[in-house]
Amino acid sequence: MHRSILLHARLAVVAALAVLALTAGASTAQASSSCGVYNAGGHMWIIVVRSVSCPKAKAVVRSLAAQTVALRSGQRKVVHTSLLPGFTCVLASRGKPGGSCAGAGAVKSVTWLGA
Repeated sequence: MHRSILLHARLAVVAALAVLALTAGASTAQASSSCGVYNAGGHMWIIVVRSVSCPKAKAVVRSLAAQTVALRSGQRKVVHTSLLPGFTCVLASRGKPGGSCAGAGAVKSVTWLGA
């Protein structure tokens, strides 16, 4: 009987540690959010961000909209912007023009797609 109690106690500790690990990971995860539809460079863009403010994202889209629209279908271009230091941006056109800028590990990002 003593063994059974000891086994249950160990299982309870392991279960508690597993729950703590899962909740810690969930609390540090950032969900993406929408900044809505924005007009820049004569086009409407759907903007989605992750750990970047919407005003900053709109400034990025405004600064890269003309380059994004200028791409021919199937074309892709890698750029950097001083608005997001350390980020790499990829502009592409596959049916609709769009782009995405992300920092190291893609923890922070801005994505836009022609509406």
